[in-house]
Amino acid sequence: MIRQLLYRSGQLYEFTVPDMVRLLLRSRAYNARHGIGGMLLWQDGLFMQLLEGPAAAVDALYARIAADPRHCEVRLMVRAERTAPLLPGWHMAWSEASLDGEAPAFDGLDTDATALALLEGARSDRVAAAMRDFLHGAPVPAGGLGCARVMERVL
Repeated sequence: MIRQLLYRSGQLYEFTVPDMVRLLLRSRAYNARHGIGGMLLWQDGLFMQLLEGPAAAVDALYARIAADPRHCEVRLMVRAERTAPLLPGWHMAWSEASLDGEAPAFDGLDTDATALALLEGARSDRVAAAMRDFLHGAPVPAGGLGCARVMERVL
């Protein structure tokens, strides 16, 4: 069995393309060392991330992420045990939601199309459905984000 966590959070830190590339490279290296996989999604200042792997490693990583000052209002959406990962072989896939003709915020950082195809293929999986909805601009799940007010104070 593996642990699966899906969370969402608001962005408090203004990520640049180099910042995001650095974050993904570090995440992939860390996750590979700890047997963790998953995918990071971004939509207009919001993150959604899937983490999958050994329970202790996933829980420790989530605790570290929840304490990261670059996020606000981290909300755990799913915590489950699975026999197999939703995204096998992905230490940290990436995708940015494309919203109504807007240019990508992270231009040049390509979406991991193979991981997206796995999400599309998992039609009956509730985690995959939540991730697909997020990428298509669906409202952020319950909990409300007050990050904009916090970000105004930070900036």
